[in-house]
Amino acid sequence: MAQFPSTQWSLIRLSGETPQARHAAFGQLALRYRPAILAFFRGRLRADEADDATQSFLALSYEHAWWSRADADAGSFRSFLLMLLHRHLGHRLSARKDVVHDPSAIDQARDPSASPEQQFDTRFALVLTARALEALRLRYCERGRGALFEQLTQLLGTPPEHGELKAIAESMQLPANTLTIELKRLRSRLHEQLRQELMELCADGAAFEREWTSLQHVLRGA
Repeated sequence: MAQFPSTQWSLIRLSGETPQARHAAFGQLALRYRPAILAFFRGRLRADEADDATQSFLALSYEHAWWSRADADAGSFRSFLLMLLHRHLGHRLSARKDVVHDPSAIDQARDPSASPEQQFDTRFALVLTARALEALRLRYCERGRGALFEQLTQLLGTPPEHGELKAIAESMQLPANTLTIELKRLRSRLHEQLRQELMELCADGAAFEREWTSLQHVLRGA
């Protein structure tokens, strides 16, 4: 059975303790997940309102230690965070005069291209991917292979065009088949690192499998 790291959950719990611990822990969490939070509000609000909603959500989360109430036994941090966002959005919309007199204004504020949940999930997946790539970049740099990593990451998104691998290999004075192997290894390492990043947000195997399936679906769409 996979061992689920406690790194993220430790930060989440610390965000509700002493003011000093809360400030340090919450600062890290807010920095990591702010893009996903902003994407959620931009799915329902105008750009200026979304920025304000993001700031107020983070301020209230810090003030009332909302994130520390997440229950590791209840599933994933992503699901808990999404619940908090829905609650904050609901309070915000109910306080608007146009919503009080015209309930359809809630739907009119929505971005028709994607729901807030879809935008949140996309940004959340991209945040995790960026964190996974950064962890791998540091490992490659520690081994003196930072230049190789930078070249390989250019090839991760789409299959290389004809002759592209050969040209990169020549520029790095590597056999083309060696670069092909290195690219395959990076894809495998990214896969495992992404799983690790996600495990840190899940309490158990069942929650992880649900989140992993969802994450793969979102990344394919992104």
